[in-house]
Amino acid sequence: MTDPVADMIIRLKNANAVFKPYTDVPWSKLKERIVEVLKQEHYIKDWEIVENNGKKVLRIHLLYIGQRPAILRVRRVSKPGQRIYISAEELSKRKRDSGIGVLSTSKGVLSSRKAIELNTGGEFLFYIW
Repeated sequence: MTDPVADMIIRLKNANAVFKPYTDVPWSKLKERIVEVLKQEHYIKDWEIVENNGKKVLRIHLLYIGQRPAILRVRRVSKPGQRIYISAEELSKRKRDSGIGVLSTSKGVLSSRKAIELNTGGEFLFYIW
């Protein structure tokens, strides 16, 4: 697998489309930080680390609001073949009202709102709304 972050967000999107209560994703530190940001921003209900055949797996419990999933769309921005970096100034100009961006910064994985607040930029991983 060349892009584990894209794999994770596609698994979330597909599980949401068929109203599954949770989805399992292979564990990594980066993915753990990303799901923590998604929980803080109320895109998922909760997450936990479970063992599956001796390997760590992130079990992500999905959030539904009424009959609609909390995650409507996801768009990957930075890819392994083309990394996209954004400064704090550019980030404040590109601010979106309906969704958030997820960034990998020197201060950890942050939502675009938190990155603007901390005045930091970094690798723009994906948009979610």
